Amino acid sequence: MSVWSPRRPALVVRAVLAAALGFSALAAATTFAPQANAASVSDPLCLQSPMAAPERLDVALANGVSAALIRTLNNLTGTQLEHFSEDETTWVDRCGRLYVADEGAPAARQDTPAQLASSQVPGDVFDLSSRPQSSRTIYLDFDGATYSGTKWKNGAEIVSAPFSIDDDATTFNAEERAQVFLAWKVVAEDYAAFDVNVTTRKPDASALTRTSSADTTYGMPIVITPTNSVGDSCACGGLSYVGMFGTVNGTGYQPSWAFTYGSGTNGYNIGQVVAHEIGHSFGLSHDGTSDSSYYSGAKGWAPIMGSSYNQRASHWSKGEYAGANNTEDDIAIIAKTAPLLADDHGDDKVGATQISVGSTTSGIIGSRSDVDAFTFTASGTTTLSVAGPAGISDLDAQITVQNAVGLTIATLNTVGDVATDDTMSATWTADLPSTPASYTVLVDGVGFGNAQEAGRYSDYGSIGSYQVSLYAGRPTVPTSDPATDPTTDPTSTATTTSTPGTQTSSTQTSGSTPTTARSTQDISFVTRSLPRARVGKKYRAEIRFEGPVTDASVDYHLPAGLKWRVLADRVVITGKVKTRATSTFNVDLDGDDSSTRMKFRLVAR
Repeated sequence: MSVWSPRRPALVVRAVLAAALGFSALAAATTFAPQANAASVSDPLCLQSPMAAPERLDVALANGVSAALIRTLNNLTGTQLEHFSEDETTWVDRCGRLYVADEGAPAARQDTPAQLASSQVPGDVFDLSSRPQSSRTIYLDFDGATYSGTKWKNGAEIVSAPFSIDDDATTFNAEERAQVFLAWKVVAEDYAAFDVNVTTRKPDASALTRTSSADTTYGMPIVITPTNSVGDSCACGGLSYVGMFGTVNGTGYQPSWAFTYGSGTNGYNIGQVVAHEIGHSFGLSHDGTSDSSYYSGAKGWAPIMGSSYNQRASHWSKGEYAGANNTEDDIAIIAKTAPLLADDHGDDKVGATQISVGSTTSGIIGSRSDVDAFTFTASGTTTLSVAGPAGISDLDAQITVQNAVGLTIATLNTVGDVATDDTMSATWTADLPSTPASYTVLVDGVGFGNAQEAGRYSDYGSIGSYQVSLYAGRPTVPTSDPATDPTTDPTSTATTTSTPGTQTSSTQTSGSTPTTARSTQDISFVTRSLPRARVGKKYRAEIRFEGPVTDASVDYHLPAGLKWRVLADRVVITGKVKTRATSTFNVDLDGDDSSTRMKFRLVAR
């Protein structure tokens, strides 16, 4: 989630890994490294490394760095190391630690700051805490920071400016405070199921430092700042060491970084970047496809460890979407360091929480197997609704209503072609008998459609906080807040009315058309592969695309000697390749409301 620019082409990653494990492979060219780290030479691990400076992981392995040492030092399986090595955003410092220099959003996906009414924003946005009683902390540092003696930038002092939208970095105006609040809300919701406090209040150093395996008080700061002050020639949107959250004596690998140069200044997208970078600090790698390190999703949904800019629903993932290249269990990995919360409500009528008409009760769905049960007594026209935080909820709620003898009288799961506040919530309205009776409602996090189809998802990441509201009468049409929901259509609602005594299973759509302003025509690549090139000979290739594309671009990995230009519905590549090599480079397509990326492989002989 940033724009990163090393200067030479990548090798075929699987061949690189094979070389590191002792098999034949192509030799690697040295790649320009970000100034991410150089630990003290007194570090005994550094003495085992042949590197004089950080290198991209695939290059380091090809140059003879021990794969076994990298695996051991970073606590990786062979499969995890292979996945990281196939991702050109993964780097290794000269002491063997992995870090990620994340790519940023294309300009077309960098939304302008969200507009929030002053009444929605707390008076002090630097005193926010999601779970203050937790001993684990994610600290969002917006007001500037100075670090020295870390593994970043050879230990030199790093001065990061405060987050700012205007030219005045000395104060936070109303618009900037609103974005801080929105970013915090996004991160707090993404980590709502875990025992960790997401805060903008500066904690004591001891709250971020783990001194021993018995120390249960620790955390990770992340600095949100306009531009990269960490290293030369790195126009990154995010930097983070891998797997350092909760590492004993690991403060030298702090902080993580989020650069608004790469994300834009919209609080929603800043929150997506922060959640993503902290995910790396927990040990997570990228959710991509065979064509790209980052999967950007579709129809309002994307994985958090992909590229979730502007997507209404972002989820932790275990690679259940179409074309996934990563099946690691995000939730289980995070929970090793920040455990899942204890279940807050029973799963059935026996352990259900009692609620009453006129009440609102909070809950958290903590896993795909978690169900929360509530019982109530009601009569006459009654409405029950379940919804997560507007604009940012991860939970796609389904409710099942049972009568006193356990018969299901209604099942409700609002759906629509594009994820919105309405499709993520559920509302039940019923004309109950005049004599009060007992009912049970079951709240569950569900998926939508076939996860192997674009824009559809499983129930794996459908977790998080919600409120269940019970009241007399029929529902009023809610007024969505477009400032905190980048894809919600406030005119779309869905409820189900049922008659007691009959079993009703209802799924209501939120309209026959998508509930966002996104284009109904996808942008996509027609060309999927490139012809081989011959060194020193004229080369021409066309990469055709279709859909409402407003901009197309080729990244810095295009081999030396080649150039590109856009002609109508294609990218044309011409020139003469100078060196025998196998290279990969990305092509980005941007539209007004969506974007996509594909990785192309070019063999030159």
